Amino acid sequence: MALEALPAASSADPMDLSLNRLSYYNPTRWQGNGVNYDPTRWTFRGGCGTPGTARDPAMDQPYAQCFTDNQLWANLVNELGGALAPSLGAPAMTLGYSGLFVGYDVSVSNINRNAEYWTRGTEGSLSSLVGTGTAAVRDRADANTFVSRLHVRKGLPWGFELGTQVSHLHSSSIWAIGLDLRWSLLEGFRRGIGFLPDFAIRGAVNTMVGQSQMNLTIVGVDLSLSKRFTLGGQVRLTPYLGGQFLMIFGDSGVTDLTPSRSAYRECPRQEIRYVDDTRPMDDPARSPSGRVGQLVCNGGGTAPDAMLPGDLNDTRNSQVFERMRIRRTRAIIGLQLQWELLSFTAEFTTDVGAPGFLSTPNANAGRPSTEAPTMGAANPPTPITLAGFSQWMTTLSAGVSFR
Repeated sequence: MALEALPAASSADPMDLSLNRLSYYNPTRWQGNGVNYDPTRWTFRGGCGTPGTARDPAMDQPYAQCFTDNQLWANLVNELGGALAPSLGAPAMTLGYSGLFVGYDVSVSNINRNAEYWTRGTEGSLSSLVGTGTAAVRDRADANTFVSRLHVRKGLPWGFELGTQVSHLHSSSIWAIGLDLRWSLLEGFRRGIGFLPDFAIRGAVNTMVGQSQMNLTIVGVDLSLSKRFTLGGQVRLTPYLGGQFLMIFGDSGVTDLTPSRSAYRECPRQEIRYVDDTRPMDDPARSPSGRVGQLVCNGGGTAPDAMLPGDLNDTRNSQVFERMRIRRTRAIIGLQLQWELLSFTAEFTTDVGAPGFLSTPNANAGRPSTEAPTMGAANPPTPITLAGFSQWMTTLSAGVSFR
């Protein structure tokens, strides 16, 4: 299995996604159509779907079933969304209805490099990997993310400006495309009441493309204030301030949590069978009808272990992560220098307050409780939470403006 994983690992970039590692399992022995899991034996360290889940042959189940770890998934979506979020990149004043700007940006964001959602959720290099297969983790994640961006903006009448951008996360195959629309309500006051700053509102959206494992869209709404100063009649300096509200939408496709196994080889004839729901009556996850559908193998196939129960085939290890709807608020400060057609911009963005959820994730999507149940009652799952990690982003931009 380790040899099979080597070509895939060597062809991947360190920051490429590896969502199959965001999983956990319970090695309680599988019985018939299901199993009553011992809650004290949940294991949150990867390695599901392998023979290594049976550390005690008398008690443990080899090839224990995989479950999606939505706790790690939520935090990966949150910080990756922050790194790919649209930068402001310009003062509040627009280019004018005949203006055109073409620029190149580089953004650097910090990430919680020691967190499991980065060390397990991204590929890493061969030299940084510990373990193999679904138990593989990075011994270290990158300290920062680097995103380069080609940004084009076109001035429109009545104080509007339309922009488009293409972004790339370095050391990965992740790309994003985006659109933004700015409206300057107040701009260009230089005489009379010239003390008024320029004021604009902008909406922007970036969407990750080319990734089968994750659908990620970041929507930003920001307000900005700026004031231009001229030095020597040639150089124009424009400091600006802004506030940004981010909405991060993260979804996954069907994720194969055991890529080294083949569901088709183990179960070529698949069908849905409805069986009794063995969970306690007071378990909130219990089906209202008392019956649950299971994908089972209707004969045929080759199990990786002759002793593996037929119902515990690899079809159970392809699952979907919980959808995430996350909100962030950020403050922005920047400075733009213009000389003739050239402009150079430096910008710093930081979180203001802790991130939160636009919509609360399903209560049953969190990690299961590891405490023994009280009086035979089922313990509710642990709610999904976001790490209290403050993320910042520094952006440097150079471009040419045509008016």
